[in-house]
Amino acid sequence: MSRPDLNPVALHPGVIAFHQPPGGWFVSNAGLVAGRDAALQIDTFATEPLNRRLETAIDAYLEPGTPRTVALTHAHGDHAHGAGRLAAAGATILATPPAAGEVLSGPHTYDFLFSCDWGAIDPPADISPVTEPRTLDLGGTSVAVVPVPGPAHTHGDLVAWHADSGTLFTGDLLFLGVTPLAISGSIAGWLDALTWLETFSASTYVPGHGPVTAAADDLVAEVREYFEWLREAVAGSADFAAIEAAARARWPEWGAGERHGVNARIAYSQAHGVDLDFAAGVEDLLTSAAAHGEPMTEAGLIRLDL
Repeated sequence: MSRPDLNPVALHPGVIAFHQPPGGWFVSNAGLVAGRDAALQIDTFATEPLNRRLETAIDAYLEPGTPRTVALTHAHGDHAHGAGRLAAAGATILATPPAAGEVLSGPHTYDFLFSCDWGAIDPPADISPVTEPRTLDLGGTSVAVVPVPGPAHTHGDLVAWHADSGTLFTGDLLFLGVTPLAISGSIAGWLDALTWLETFSASTYVPGHGPVTAAADDLVAEVREYFEWLREAVAGSADFAAIEAAARARWPEWGAGERHGVNARIAYSQAHGVDLDFAAGVEDLLTSAAAHGEPMTEAGLIRLDL
């Protein structure tokens, strides 16, 4: 079964979000800011077929031959696996140094968990590091690519900010309707980054996963509430199954609920200064997904071998 069509959301002339309806672990969003002379693409998708479709969708908004820069909000494959294709076609790839290092050492497909026909997802030969805010003049409009000040969702996140429209492409600092995943960064740093996001005074957020949302709907507060609750839950308990059950009851509408248990393990390890039992966390994911009939899968994209 193939995924439904991409859902381009026009936010402003030349500013488009490409939203994939949630449905699996490797289902993410991407974006485009196009000016008179050049364009910035924000993120790519997970597999070669999905990236081909995304490229076709973006090309419909651009004049042939428009120079393209691609900003990777972080290194995870659902946001970065198309970078090699675009670089081979002449695009400049931007990422923070930690993200660049991870992407260049890939691709990372986590075959011990996932089985998928990824297609051609080789990394680019080179990535231009973003170590401080960088403003790109696209001709008639500009967009800023801004590194997150510290570790958050990962150790190398960035955002793209289009001030003219008040649109902030947040990458996986924000999830809407999907359980966040904290395995690659710092929960304390993520909470700091949420406060930092609010300094942009954006009117619109394009999250890494889930629908485009108005900033007034306060998605930042929702994600903050989750991580503050999680840190409180693990302050005096290591009953990760009970914490997962409580989280599922508190946020029943969120997909990928199997992440709550492993997030609890991560929060506990960071709060108490102990090593994360990664193998046990993976087992939590598998057991929870199977028990709740929520395989870590997307029809036609990912098949999890339980």
